[in-house]
Amino acid sequence: MNLEQYNRIHDFFIRHSSAFSLLLTANRLLTACGFLLYPLLLLCLLTKKNIAMLISFIAIPALCFLAVTIFRKVVNKKRPYEKLPIQSLIKKEKKGQSFPSRHVFSIFLIATLWFYFWKPIGIFLLIAGIFLAIVRVIGGVHFISDVYAGAFLGIIAGWISNYIFLLY
Repeated sequence: MNLEQYNRIHDFFIRHSSAFSLLLTANRLLTACGFLLYPLLLLCLLTKKNIAMLISFIAIPALCFLAVTIFRKVVNKKRPYEKLPIQSLIKKEKKGQSFPSRHVFSIFLIATLWFYFWKPIGIFLLIAGIFLAIVRVIGGVHFISDVYAGAFLGIIAGWISNYIFLLY
């Protein structure tokens, strides 16, 4: 997205307070969906005494999240509000570490794990992840490349978690 597009989007949301409020609410709710459904998945695995899957669905995502976090620090890509003369709609003070989006990585990882466990929730979270990616770009805190990479890596991490579980 270029400066003109960001400014047009920003102006729209500033002029329409209900749309702006909806954007901020969507950012919070979509993020919460993933982070609330992940512990629920782990609890389901625990109650079903599926310990191998539980360990795989904790250890691999944790390692992947750590790897993404380290990669972000090393690459240290600037955020849209740092590179362009724009004001983000989603208030964030953080500098750099934009690529890949950890919010999007996390929700797509959790969606992929759920997809292997119970497809309806996995599909719901994949759709929520798409909307979260859109919100993060429109909100001015990530570039499109950041959310694409986050989604891709999240799906790969979820696939690896399931594949390693299937090995045992």
